[in-house]
Amino acid sequence: MLEKFIKPESVNVDLQSTDKEEVFEELNEILISLCPSLDRAEVLKALLEREQKMTTGIIPGIAIPHAISDKIKEPVFAIGKSKKGIDFDSLDKKPVHIIFMILFPADDTSLHLNIMQRLALLFNKTEFYNSVMEKLTGEQIVNTILAIEESL
Repeated sequence: MLEKFIKPESVNVDLQSTDKEEVFEELNEILISLCPSLDRAEVLKALLEREQKMTTGIIPGIAIPHAISDKIKEPVFAIGKSKKGIDFDSLDKKPVHIIFMILFPADDTSLHLNIMQRLALLFNKTEFYNSVMEKLTGEQIVNTILAIEESL
């Protein structure tokens, strides 16, 4: 399922951000590069508003900031990896190192829920976190994600 949406150009393997707002801006640039018709400020605002409702740092070491847009027809992913870790106000109070930022189309709630469920299963695989953290390129990360997804 995820192979339709996750591409090497969706991945930043060396996030430079040191805090949550910076990482939102940094990953937002990937979303905009993949979908140039999107309004940068509008997307950022939607993501930050969603995050203010409740942290998306709900899985140890991983955050899933996401929002809805009526300007897209299919989900757009930006994936980032931070060696240093980013304070994400996570439920476990620890920094996150892997961030899946997703913009979902407004008119497909079913796809939204299916992707979030698929990601939850993926993140619960014991090898997921370490496997992604040891990869050095976007292509390696995508291949790892898709291989682990295939094993579900």
